Amino acid sequence: MFKRILGVFLALALTVSVSACGNDKSSRQSQEENAARYIETEIGGSSGLKWPVGSRVNSENQLVFFDRGVGEAGRFVTLSSDGVPGTEFSCSLAGNVRAFALDAQDNIYVLSSEQQQDNIVQNLTVLGSGGEVKQNFELDVLGRSGDGAMAAAGYSDIAVDSAGNIYLTDPTKNIQVLGKDGQKLRTLGSLQYESLDIDADGNIIAGNFGMGKKTIEKLDAATGKSIWAVDLPSQNSGMYMIGSDKIRYSKADKSIYHMSSQNITRYDSNGKLIETAIDFKDYTILAAGNNIIDLCMDAAGNIFVTSSSAPSGGGKITPADGRSPDKAGDGAPSGKTVTGGAKDGKVIVTGGEIKYEIYRYSKDSGSSSLKEKKTITVSVPQSNRALEMAAGKYQKEHPEYRIDVQTYPGQDNSGSDYETYVKNLNTQILSGNGPDIISAAGLPYENYVSKNILANLSDIMDKDKDFDINNYYTNIMDALKSDNKLYVLPTEFSFNILMANQEVLDQESIKIDSAKWTWEDFKSIAGKVTQNSGDGGSRAALPAVGPMELLNLFTGGSYSNYIDSQKKNAAFTSKEFTELLTTVRSFTDSSLADSSIKTDMVSVLDAAGRGALVFYPYTITDYNMYALMKSAFKEKLSLYELPSEGASNGKTFTSSSLYAINNNSKYKAESWELLKTLISEEVQAQSTQSGMTQSKGNGNAGGPAKMGVGGFSINRAAQLKKAQQAIDASTGGKTRMMMKGPNGNISLSPAAMSQSDIDYIDGFISKLNKFANADENINSIIVDETKAFFSGEKSAEETTRLIQDRVNTYLGE
Repeated sequence: MFKRILGVFLALALTVSVSACGNDKSSRQSQEENAARYIETEIGGSSGLKWPVGSRVNSENQLVFFDRGVGEAGRFVTLSSDGVPGTEFSCSLAGNVRAFALDAQDNIYVLSSEQQQDNIVQNLTVLGSGGEVKQNFELDVLGRSGDGAMAAAGYSDIAVDSAGNIYLTDPTKNIQVLGKDGQKLRTLGSLQYESLDIDADGNIIAGNFGMGKKTIEKLDAATGKSIWAVDLPSQNSGMYMIGSDKIRYSKADKSIYHMSSQNITRYDSNGKLIETAIDFKDYTILAAGNNIIDLCMDAAGNIFVTSSSAPSGGGKITPADGRSPDKAGDGAPSGKTVTGGAKDGKVIVTGGEIKYEIYRYSKDSGSSSLKEKKTITVSVPQSNRALEMAAGKYQKEHPEYRIDVQTYPGQDNSGSDYETYVKNLNTQILSGNGPDIISAAGLPYENYVSKNILANLSDIMDKDKDFDINNYYTNIMDALKSDNKLYVLPTEFSFNILMANQEVLDQESIKIDSAKWTWEDFKSIAGKVTQNSGDGGSRAALPAVGPMELLNLFTGGSYSNYIDSQKKNAAFTSKEFTELLTTVRSFTDSSLADSSIKTDMVSVLDAAGRGALVFYPYTITDYNMYALMKSAFKEKLSLYELPSEGASNGKTFTSSSLYAINNNSKYKAESWELLKTLISEEVQAQSTQSGMTQSKGNGNAGGPAKMGVGGFSINRAAQLKKAQQAIDASTGGKTRMMMKGPNGNISLSPAAMSQSDIDYIDGFISKLNKFANADENINSIIVDETKAFFSGEKSAEETTRLIQDRVNTYLGE
């Protein structure tokens, strides 16, 4: 358990052993091992492609791309390893191309799917190398059962062996094996294979990338017997992109390559991990914020990776050089006009965009390029896509620098080892070194400020003529200041609220003044809205919220009301905190919470939709859950501030993404430029912002479910874009979510969002003025000491005294 590590390391003299330094190097993951092992070259700029969605390598060692195009028929195009176009032919395939493969004669086997009324028809078409149709087979028809139901995923990848047998993956089925005539021969393996290839011996290499454990497996193609299977390590990043995973076999080095949204790993023929060949954050491929979508390798050992963004929203597509576009054909996305070609690998879309890049990675014979570069280190418990995008952009714009993102993976490389992160950070700082940029999320950063460890960002901002602080939420930055100076930079923020069924409150004639109400008031109101079985059915105030959850709802957001960080003392023996403990215990001992309603999103939405739930405590990070709860509450959703015992100490917020600059860094100016890139509109507006976190994997341990991590962007313009995206996505009328929960599935369409909804939420944001730092030490103390109280073993007075003593001891270290 992480306790008192920070205080001990900052208070003690430097007593670091050689073994401790060695452990630091082995426990963290950095780019050092693999940086510059490959030379990265963008080759898509001269390709003339508009929307590449798949790639392979033919017998002549040429790249073969399927170009979906925009507003015209798709086409297959060959490219040289430098991206120079060769031959091409158009193909009129019904529906969308899902995947394709080549055989030894360069025949192209194309998987496509087409919507026909309520069904999706899947087809397999075999094309000659010149584009002539040789065969066409209708595969499975995917149906829908009931209004709003979701169709099955369908086939996702294809491979062809030397005998002409065809192998298909579908995440919901076994591997399907077809003969040359398209007839099914057999099925192989287990479920959830998404990608596959065939090795030099004719064995199948398949990737199982379902939710949970992910594996690569080698199977005998004739019998389906598993030869070996290896588990894949979890990605040490806050963002995982579904659909990025690919399995490909390289004839050049007889190795198996697995691509994820984070990296490319290489395995030998026995399934042993050889190396992380390419860590994408080492390079510039993530700079554009695209999704990693495809992988192939040529006979020379070059690795080719395609990244792309699909179109979103309505708008006008124009080429990057501003030329007038041609008019879209029938196949264009609705409301868009398109160009006759793309320049620099981009097709710009007003109101949305299609952009792609094709990168070639070739082995670097020497590593002189690494030695010539200056290194800026960024130390974080866990990486995230926004940081990786910012690092890629900075490295692209400043090739003389490289960004070394140091991460601290948890057990089995999953999540983060927050304790090791803090320990190693303090060891490095005490030695006079340390990273240039520090993740300060979850740290009592005031202690670092008092010891002059962190750079004064207010000074840096004032001297930067290109930086306008008014482009950001200044109330959030002001709340993070120490002695009126900013030392930590937030990239996002979130806040706790109570979602409520306003229709029930109106029926019961309940008026809530959330600026003044207390936990006792909330308990009284909960009693009024709770309804046991009767003519109106059962109705509970809350889902199954235990005492630790309710307490953490308060301490996780407002424990700082009981801490004087300047005087370094606590006030947990106060009347207010003692009454809070008593209220929480009495609340959870009563029938006001329904034990049959769990706190997972599906259970909450289901109960809300049935009218069985009135309140739901939630850490609001974006507009998505608001739209879903608004729909579940039949458009009668209201938001209320948490009960605060009548305190007027301010409206609190949290942030799981805070960065600081080491005051001893020799690259302060460069570090600031990187942080500016991180909070720029371009990076912050990316949809991949959702799902990121820096801090400990369970920053709200024991508290209400936090459905999403991340938060509202600190950049105002970026947040405006996200708001408009939320409005656009909810007003199309076609979005319907099928969600699987512990008690079954539910189908729900998010409520239409309007500007008034955005303004309603923004009204809460504008009042936020107090940072509730989730100090893991204090949270841990409170959790430890309240267990005996909630079990009835200790009194409230004894419990608060123990908390007070332990917190004061910690604050004084």
